[in-house]
This record gives sequence, C-alpha cells and structure tokens, in this order.
Amino acid sequence: MFSGDDLIPRLRELYGLIDSAYEEVASRVGFSCRDCDGVTCCTVDLILHTFAEMHYLRWGFNTLDTSRQLEILGRSRSIVQAKIADPYGKEYRNAVCALNFDGLCSLYEFRPMICRLAGIPHFISRPDGTAVESGGCRRYEDEIRPAYMHLRLDRTGFYRQMAEIEMDAVRAFGTRTVSRTVAETLGHDDPEWVLP
Repeated sequence: MFSGDDLIPRLRELYGLIDSAYEEVASRVGFSCRDCDGVTCCTVDLILHTFAEMHYLRWGFNTLDTSRQLEILGRSRSIVQAKIADPYGKEYRNAVCALNFDGLCSLYEFRPMICRLAGIPHFISRPDGTAVESGGCRRYEDEIRPAYMHLRLDRTGFYRQMAEIEMDAVRAFGTRTVSRTVAETLGHDDPEWVLP
C-alpha cells in the first residue's frame, strides 16, 4: 500500500540537488542569508502545492519537542484565522512564517523547495520554449546583482522532478491535494488532512 513516507527518499534526493545547485551559485557570488531576519522571504504567502512537501513538513514537525510544536501550532492557527478574517488585511499580510524564530527556520532540514530556492534570481523554461524569469531578494538585488547582472539559477529540472514525485502521489490517491500555506499545513488539528 502506498504511503507518503514512500516519497521521502525521493524528496530528500531532490532537495539535495537543489541545495547543491543553490550553494554553488551562492558561493560563487558571495551571497548569504546570514543575519537576515527572514521577514522578506519567510512570509505566510509561501504556498505548498504538493502532497509530498506537505507530508514531509508535517513529518519534520513531529520530530520537534512538544513545547516548540505547541508554539508553532499556536502561531499557525493565528495566521490561518487572520487569513480567514481578511486575506488581504495587514494582520495576515504582515505575518511571518510560523516556523521562523529569531530569523531562523525551526524546520530548516524539512523546509519546502520554495524556501530552499529563495533569494537568488532564477528562470524556468516552459514546455513551449518560453522562459519565466524572476529576480532575487532585496539583499541580493542591492548587494550582488550589479556585479552579476545576467546570473540566474535554472529551476526547470527541479520543478519537473517535483512534478514527477507529485504525480506518483496523485496516481496512488486518485486525486490531487489542494494547495495550502505552511500555516494551513501545520495548523490543522487532523494530521491526515493533507491527504487528498
């Protein structure tokens, strides 16, 4: 029988590839997130689109001690309530990820792909041959970009591999998981709610 745990080795392998590619670029240009408070990148608007990443994040959450879990649950539920009350309001839009404590991610080892790729400019090649480009974080744009105007990390292969992993979950469950934010993924009472 299929289990979300079956996807974890594949997800870890993909994350390893992402981390290596990211580190290669970051080292080359002298970029680091050190001493950043995470407010710019670690927003509640970061959405998880795959069952695999939701499952892995919850799996990592279960490795934390109870007091930290309760803190994260409280934060997550507050963020979700703020979103329900007013998804465009300041309380929700100005909130920082429930996993961010003093600028550090409490589930860093288990963080999603979008978090692993944050900060460095990138592009994605679409199947039709067009490319979608995006800039880096404020620090990168201010401090690094002037010396490396054309450097961009190619995310295409990473997205394709993630899609393959997710398609195996879709085939196993017969349906697709609804996209959710980190707070929505962790702040729900039912640990199985990420299942389709």
